[in-house]
Amino acid sequence: MYVGRIVVVGRSDGRPFVAYRVSSRSFPNRRAEIRGKSILVSPLNPADLARNPYIAYNCIRVSGDVAVVANGTQADMIAEKIGDGQRPLDAIGLSLVAYGYERDELDTPRIAGVVRGDRAWLGIARREAFRVEEFGLVQDRALMVATYEKVDFSPLSFSGEGAEEIAKAAFGLSFERPVCAAAAQMNRQGTDFGLAVYNPD
Repeated sequence: MYVGRIVVVGRSDGRPFVAYRVSSRSFPNRRAEIRGKSILVSPLNPADLARNPYIAYNCIRVSGDVAVVANGTQADMIAEKIGDGQRPLDAIGLSLVAYGYERDELDTPRIAGVVRGDRAWLGIARREAFRVEEFGLVQDRALMVATYEKVDFSPLSFSGEGAEEIAKAAFGLSFERPVCAAAAQMNRQGTDFGLAVYNPD
């Protein structure tokens, strides 16, 4: 099954995490790169941006006890709104409403997630629907949403000790055409998120 981009929020090894996977048919030549407190997805060939401006963005942003994950530039807006004091539910909702779905040939939905402590939030903006929800995190369980097919908030068995293992697990999810993956997990001291990427090459 091809589901496109995947956002995952969950709890593993007693710590909250977010994960992201790029799956792509049209632009498979992309990689994930850590840049400070963010993870950037971008094409290997910058000329691809002229064909589709939506293929380069921060997929993960972390700040203190909050990690944001998304399939587009809404990640930055969500992180900034939470930094300004908004609740994660409101920050996701306002950002997804502001951006809406992507105006590409597939009307690709925008998806996003946030974790903070023992709570998580997921949101999706589709052409025909909009949804944001809050969840309690459960050990070794996660929730995912994808741009195609898996557009509901689906439970998932998911575990890993550290962001590196979580990124690899996200890449290994049993959906077609994986390209790269990224993750952030709270450290054992509960003071900050560790970041990791997985690029198969």
